[in-house]
Amino acid sequence: MQRKLSPGLLCIVVCLGTAGCGAYHRKPIADRQVLHDLQTIRLEALAPVQAKPDQNAPNIDTANGLSVDEAAALALYLNPNLRAFRKERGVAEGQLVSARLLPNPEISSSALANLVGGGGIGSSSLAALFSPPRPGERGARISRARAKIEEVKNQISAEEWQLAADVRKAYLTVSALEDQLKIDDASVRLQERIRRFFLQKRELGDASRLDLNLVNVEYALALRQREVTSSDRGRARQALLQLLGLPPLYDLKLKASSDSIAYRPLHLDPGILESLMIERRAQLAAAKQEYEQAEQDLRLAYIQRIPWFRVGPSWERESGKSEGTVDRLGITLGLDLPLLNLNQGLIASLEGTRDKLRDGFTAKVHLARAELNEAYRNLQAQERLIRLYRDSIQRTLDENVELTESGFQLGEFNLVQLVATQDKVLRSRREFVNTELEYWKAAFDLEAAIGAHLSEAESMNKQP
Repeated sequence: MQRKLSPGLLCIVVCLGTAGCGAYHRKPIADRQVLHDLQTIRLEALAPVQAKPDQNAPNIDTANGLSVDEAAALALYLNPNLRAFRKERGVAEGQLVSARLLPNPEISSSALANLVGGGGIGSSSLAALFSPPRPGERGARISRARAKIEEVKNQISAEEWQLAADVRKAYLTVSALEDQLKIDDASVRLQERIRRFFLQKRELGDASRLDLNLVNVEYALALRQREVTSSDRGRARQALLQLLGLPPLYDLKLKASSDSIAYRPLHLDPGILESLMIERRAQLAAAKQEYEQAEQDLRLAYIQRIPWFRVGPSWERESGKSEGTVDRLGITLGLDLPLLNLNQGLIASLEGTRDKLRDGFTAKVHLARAELNEAYRNLQAQERLIRLYRDSIQRTLDENVELTESGFQLGEFNLVQLVATQDKVLRSRREFVNTELEYWKAAFDLEAAIGAHLSEAESMNKQP
């Protein structure tokens, strides 16, 4: 005799079949493939083309080398750490999807046996209960998820600003070391000229062996200084390649520019800088969104104090000797009554969290102001050193070059005085290059502290 599938069993089969429609797909990590992909990265692939597979890739023409702005754009696209951090947005967007979905129904069943008579199953039941969201509950969850997305977006923006500042500083460090290497080359050429001069004087008997030894020592020190600078340049290039996301041995060409770190005055107002910071600094915007999530959590805790219901269809089958089998279909209603605790513990905890984040935001603003003003103070300090060099030291150094050339022409030198003077000249020129580099490093730190370019702050300062 063929038995019909009961409505309850049919409901269970349908629900289980629907739940199993999605399939898990494994994505293992192929470590050698990852290494190969990193090894084959080339800037030539980013050259302007009519159709790019990745529309987010920057259009970079490397024929004339990489500029500082192109380097920043390249790092924002290639840097592996930033690319991984951007995936946090996908996690937050998944939370928004979850917040928009309705809760799953609950299925309950029971089977009661006859304790007297012939035994066996006396009755069985099946119910599907669904609890709709409380008024405002779904909106609060969605608002919390959206605030999380905005927080992550601002965290990504903060990482991007910091990475761009680090790349610009690394780029100018390489450029500054190139300038210092030119100074060292000039120093080596000068020492070679002095060495030849005293070798000739030694042959004529006009110079002592002690003079020649001193000249040789200074020549060796000049060679050593050039090697040290060359090594520092190689280290700086490696640091730049790491930030850019390029292979460590990649032959990166930078755009040749004699004034890449040249001083340019910046006209800034601290009050405008702070106003711009409070509006544009991504870390502060992320902290505000974190506070908004705490607000929505507290709102949800109050909403969950509302007594609420669960409702759904139910089916029951009862077996009896006299009446036979009887099927019943109806509605089941359940009530959640949070009357004993009223969610007081959770509410107190969430209120404490909210107050902590509120005070934490004030602390973050205080710290951001300190970072901004320290970068601004450092910028002014380096500017004063640059002006001091230009107003007094540079003229003296230019005069020293003329006097040295006159000494060669006249064939007369005070060797000890010449060595001491050249040492000071070399040190002064190197320090000036470092000062210009530190000036721009402070400017980039200031941009990172504000969250906006200094050109924008300058334009605001010019407005009446």
